[in-house]
Amino acid sequence: MAVAPLNKFLTVAVPVAPGEQTIYTTPTGVSAIVLYAQCANVGVGTFPTVTFTHRRKSTSARTVGNTRNIRVIKDIEIPPNDSLVIIDGRLVLERTAIITDSIVISGQQEGIVDIDGCEYDENTGITIVSTLQAHNFQVGDEITMSNLRFTCTPGNYGLTTSIFPNPQKSFIVDKVPDANTFVTDSGISLGIPHTFVPAAHTFAGADTGAITVTSGSGGPFTPTTATYDGATGLMVVTVPNHGLTNGNTVRITDESIYFKCSTDNFVEKKGYPRATDPISGVDITVQNATVNTFTLDVGPSPTGGRAAPLQMEFICSILENSTT
Repeated sequence: MAVAPLNKFLTVAVPVAPGEQTIYTTPTGVSAIVLYAQCANVGVGTFPTVTFTHRRKSTSARTVGNTRNIRVIKDIEIPPNDSLVIIDGRLVLERTAIITDSIVISGQQEGIVDIDGCEYDENTGITIVSTLQAHNFQVGDEITMSNLRFTCTPGNYGLTTSIFPNPQKSFIVDKVPDANTFVTDSGISLGIPHTFVPAAHTFAGADTGAITVTSGSGGPFTPTTATYDGATGLMVVTVPNHGLTNGNTVRITDESIYFKCSTDNFVEKKGYPRATDPISGVDITVQNATVNTFTLDVGPSPTGGRAAPLQMEFICSILENSTT
C-alpha cells in the first residue's frame, strides 16, 4: 500500500501579472506552512506596489463561499533593483471540513493594456495579440498576460480551465507589427485549438428600480439576475412577470446593474452602464420577451485579459504536512 509522504517541500515562483493571483490553496488532507515569501522588482526605473493576502473561505454548508481577507501587506512600493521580504518565518495555512486557506498576491504597476483579440497557433505556439490601447512594447521586452479566455473545440481535452495562461508565466515579445499588436511564443498544445472570446461576466446584483420603462407599461424593474455576452452585446434580464413585449423600450440607470468579470479574476464588482457607455441615458428596445425574461442589446465588449511589462516576480517556500 502506498503511503503519502508526511512532509513535502514546495517552491512557488511566478511573475506578478495584472490583476489578482491566487498563488496557493491548501489541498485536501494537508496543512501547510509558508516558510518564506519574497517579491522582487525586476523592471527598469519602475516603482510598482504589491499586496499580499491570506484568504480564508468557508466551506460549511450554511456559510459556503463566505470569505475573510487578511492583508499581510497592502500596496507596499518596491524600489528598482530591490525586493520585499513578505514572510520570513511561518504562516500556517489550514484545510478543514469548514474552511480553506489560500494566499493571494496582486500588484499595481504602469503600462497595463486591455487585450481585445488573440490568435493562437497550437502547433507552433505563435500568438498574435491585439490590444485596445497602444502597448508600447518593443522586440525583446519581457511581459506578462493575464486572464485571457478561450474556448477549446470540439471538446475540452481534459483541460480544467478556460482562462490562460495557467500557470502564470512571462513571455518575450518577438515582433511588433504595429502599435496595437505584438507577437509572442506561448508554447505549443498539439491538437488542442483555442479560440479567443471576450471576458466572462457574472451577475452581482442590481439597485432597486434599476430599469425604467420608457415605452410600454409597468416598472420600474429590479432584475433578479442577468447574463451578458460580450461578443454579441446582448444582455438577458430576468424580471418575473414583467409584462413587457417586443418593441417596448426601457432605460437602465447608470451604474445600477452589477457584474464581476474574468478580466480581474471576478474580484471587483462594477456597476453598468457607465456614464461613458453608448447606452447611458438611451432608450433600449426590448427583444425576445418571455413571461420572466427579456433581451437588451447593450453593445459588445470585445476585451478579455490584460498585458503589461514584467515588473515583479514572486517566490515562496511552502511546507505541506499530510493530515491523513
